[in-house]
Amino acid sequence: MTTEKKELLAKVNELINKRKKQLLEKLPSVHEVEDGIIIRFFAEWDNCVNDIKYKRIINVDKPDEIVIFYYLPKGAYFELKERDYISCITCINGCLEIICNDNTRILEPQTKMCLESNHFEGRALENTYVVTTNYK
Repeated sequence: MTTEKKELLAKVNELINKRKKQLLEKLPSVHEVEDGIIIRFFAEWDNCVNDIKYKRIINVDKPDEIVIFYYLPKGAYFELKERDYISCITCINGCLEIICNDNTRILEPQTKMCLESNHFEGRALENTYVVTTNYK
């Protein structure tokens, strides 16, 4: 192979790799939950601390209600000192350890917990999906 063809081939490969990287960045993360449902829309989610992702859900009929869907990766730690957007937490899948009023509780799949304090903290014991609710 001539030097000219090698240079051309190298340039083509570089362009292919660049385009491949651009396309892969547009693909959302794929997460499987216990029942086999695959969630594929993380590309449009907002980021929080410790790789926690969230998406606000708009309640058309009750605009005063604040509903947020969170993904917390295993080991993610969170601390909230003013929870103006969280009063109840519903665990869809995974497991959270929540410390509120010096009381440690475990939030398991398909369970809901309403918090009675402005301060709480916790960590994800597994990759976890939760829905939080509150009113303005």
